[in-house]
Amino acid sequence: MSTALRTHLIKPLAVCALAAAALAPVNAYAAPSGAAAPSARPASVVVVTSGQRLDLGHGQWLTLTAAQVCDGSGPTVENCSSVTNGNQGPGTVSLLTSGDTAGTLYRALYLGSGAARITVRAGQQNDTLRLVRLAGDTGYTVGYGWGAPQTTGNVTTTVYNAAGTVLTTL
Repeated sequence: MSTALRTHLIKPLAVCALAAAALAPVNAYAAPSGAAAPSARPASVVVVTSGQRLDLGHGQWLTLTAAQVCDGSGPTVENCSSVTNGNQGPGTVSLLTSGDTAGTLYRALYLGSGAARITVRAGQQNDTLRLVRLAGDTGYTVGYGWGAPQTTGNVTTTVYNAAGTVLTTL
């Protein structure tokens, strides 16, 4: 095989492998508050403009503004969470879930700065959510991701900083 052909084939494969690694969930336990997580790999962050509709898959979407975070499906707004009204305290995380037998959408809202990774543990499954922010330091971060269909049981949400230290747990 020629060097040009080998390079042509290897580069796309490397890009696919890197993309798959970036989208793969990180399996780690939820470390106790203040402890470092076993994997401090920060999640990728999507930066959106105020009011921009972000497609979450399965017909679901998300929008962020300076005042609230909303999600829904099709033309319908289903949930909005204020980031300014004081119903959620600073340095805390909240979690909304929705779904059906095909899967569960997890949407976490962390009020504070410094979030580099948010994980959700449901049963024995532990997944890293994709992070979404408005440009600049708005004082909050949203994480979202799809998991297995939710069954009964507890769901634990943990927010980590870039060093892997737990900022808060719900």
